[in-house]
Amino acid sequence: MKVTIAEIDRIFRSEDISSQIEFLNELKCEEYDPNLAAHLCSYLQKKDKGLRSALSHFFVQHKCYLVADKLTEFISSVDISLRNIAGEILISYGGFAVDSIIKFLKRTKDAIDLKFAADILAEIQDKKVEHAVLELIKHTDNENVLISYIEALGNNRSVQSVDLLIHLYNENEILKPYIINALGKIGTVKAFNFILQQYKDEDDLVKYMIIESLGDIGNEESFFFLLSELQNAALPFIPPILESVYKLHVRFGFDIPFDEKVKRALLIMLNHKESEYRKVGAKLLDEFDDNEIISEALKHYGIDSEFDEVIYHKLLLNKELVLKHINNLIKTETPNIASLLKLIDEFIQHEPKVLSEIDKIQLHKLTDSVSRCLKHTDEIVRLYAVELLFKLDVDTAILFLDDEFLNENFWIKIRLTELLEDLNHPSVFDFLEKLSEDENEMVSERAKEILLIKRKLIEN
Repeated sequence: MKVTIAEIDRIFRSEDISSQIEFLNELKCEEYDPNLAAHLCSYLQKKDKGLRSALSHFFVQHKCYLVADKLTEFISSVDISLRNIAGEILISYGGFAVDSIIKFLKRTKDAIDLKFAADILAEIQDKKVEHAVLELIKHTDNENVLISYIEALGNNRSVQSVDLLIHLYNENEILKPYIINALGKIGTVKAFNFILQQYKDEDDLVKYMIIESLGDIGNEESFFFLLSELQNAALPFIPPILESVYKLHVRFGFDIPFDEKVKRALLIMLNHKESEYRKVGAKLLDEFDDNEIISEALKHYGIDSEFDEVIYHKLLLNKELVLKHINNLIKTETPNIASLLKLIDEFIQHEPKVLSEIDKIQLHKLTDSVSRCLKHTDEIVRLYAVELLFKLDVDTAILFLDDEFLNENFWIKIRLTELLEDLNHPSVFDFLEKLSEDENEMVSERAKEILLIKRKLIEN
């Protein structure tokens, strides 16, 4: 038996939200007609967040033209939350929602509602959007709405709109960045040539957009154009230029020459506050072998897992150089000491013979630097340091296990007992004896167990 509007009202006019959500979860698409769906949509106006979420999920799963019509009514609502919910559902409807949004755009006069509806349309990729916007844009003088229409044409890669966009570019300064972005997404030869021609005469904002667009639609000509710009670029332009160069390098296999300007740019990328630029720098790191660049990359190791994953292979191939730089970085109290200590440990696990391949003087310097970390204020640094010290030089590790260190926190002392368990060193018994008297019962019991095992081995 199909659900009726009367039954919908009986259920949703009550205060029993849980029953309403349960009803939605059990309701099958074939059990209601489009008119019922539109009626059900009206209950999005109820304030309960759980119910709104359940209704939103239901409508996304069961697309309906009449629901799209109803949702556009909410664009004019004073309830901002309801407007946003309606917008999200309409965007998810894609082509199902286009006709409803167009009808709304044609009938409303409110500037805020027009902009909101145009923004929704811009997020939908469907051939109907292109056709509708090419018509609507001719009758629009609201700059905010025009911006949304331009974004819609770019997002839908409207080849038909290239001439119109070029015309608008020469008519309105405010629209220029948005038109460049749209032309970049459309990516035809005419769009590319037009973008390149504008670069020299435009302000910084438009130049920035042109650089980004060339990364999306560029060719060999734009690749070398960007490299030439890199030679004299001001600092704010270096990251977007190098990012676009990298995109073209990946797409076409163009070789990036390694000179002082490229090196400077790469160092700026690796040190950039925006993680996306740092990641581009990390990816370019694989192309070049340079002492200073590897050192800069290490300063940021451990901050972002994606960054670490990109540069790890490069670091692995330059272990001796990396260890030398880590030694210097530890002395400068770099914030990522814990990550660098962990990196050394991973090197040793990956390739145990790495320590025997290091110059003895370099190994001594590294051991000395790691031992300093035993006094660090961060307990994670201290924990990693004591573990690493036992792998670098057991005698030095034992030397630094003074009474003060034996008063460390629980986790470090537990880890210390595990490290001592695997050692056959004369001083091990003394330290285990001290730990067996520790105030923490788990530490003392563990130390006693290890002492007992070691003594039995000696007796046998």
